Amino acid sequence: MCKDGKIRHNFIASVSNSSSKSFRDKIKAMEVHKRTGCKIDIIAEMLNPLIRGWMNYFGKFNPSAMKGTLQCIERRLVKWAMCKYKNFRGRRRRAEKWLYTVRQREPKLFAHWSNLYSYC
Repeated sequence: MCKDGKIRHNFIASVSNSSSKSFRDKIKAMEVHKRTGCKIDIIAEMLNPLIRGWMNYFGKFNPSAMKGTLQCIERRLVKWAMCKYKNFRGRRRRAEKWLYTVRQREPKLFAHWSNLYSYC
């Protein structure tokens, strides 16, 4: 409903479900969790161009719509940590806590970490 009381159709430019799914599929296809020989810096170098480009394109008008897709990247990083470090195997909460401390320590490591709270 508009300010004048009339019902109108509005358009909100936002990321579509299909483009969000295709981005998540690209992240899955990279199989980050299998790169246990790499440090997190190398993982960041690999993912950042993709994340930055996606955020610049879709985050222009409705950045809060990207929240679920950006959380997919977080889940992939947790899965990578669980595969890389023995003390995180089978302990998702511990891996999430570790990733949170890394995010607090180095907020500019991944492209979406520095802007995470502005997009949610």
